Amino acid sequence: MSTVDGIRRALSNYATGVTVITARDGDELCGLTANSFTSVSLTPPLLLFCVGRARTSYEVFRRAESFSINVLSATQKHLSERFASSGREKWLGIDYAEDELGNAIFPGAAASFSCRKRQIIDAADHMIVLGEVMDFWEDRNDSPLVYCRSSYCLPVDINRHASLRGLP
Repeated sequence: MSTVDGIRRALSNYATGVTVITARDGDELCGLTANSFTSVSLTPPLLLFCVGRARTSYEVFRRAESFSINVLSATQKHLSERFASSGREKWLGIDYAEDELGNAIFPGAAASFSCRKRQIIDAADHMIVLGEVMDFWEDRNDSPLVYCRSSYCLPVDINRHASLRGLP
């Protein structure tokens, strides 16, 4: 196993939520599936995501002044799979609304964040995009979609408000 494959396999043990990040540059709307998303700060509210230079949407995300992050719910696996592909046809038949900045927000997402881009950091074969949250929405009617060990899974304890305090 190569070092890259080994690192990828080891990292797959870290369960993450699944997001579809969207941006608009003029008339060009783009979106990609990503699990490289995190909160940076609450005051001010800052989020970041990473996008690889090889992605077809890389230049749109570089030029766009804003973006949205949609944290997918367990019923939105189809969106994750659709936006993991490249090409404009991924938008065909997809139901979405636009936030005030013109970026796509998906109904039924566990949470969506509308962000104004603050900074881009070049990092090896990726760019880190830092944005300030301008608005957000959440829907707690369904569990969030989770990805771990190269598979989708459900966080069964989330909706039961489980506590880990009693575990050995």
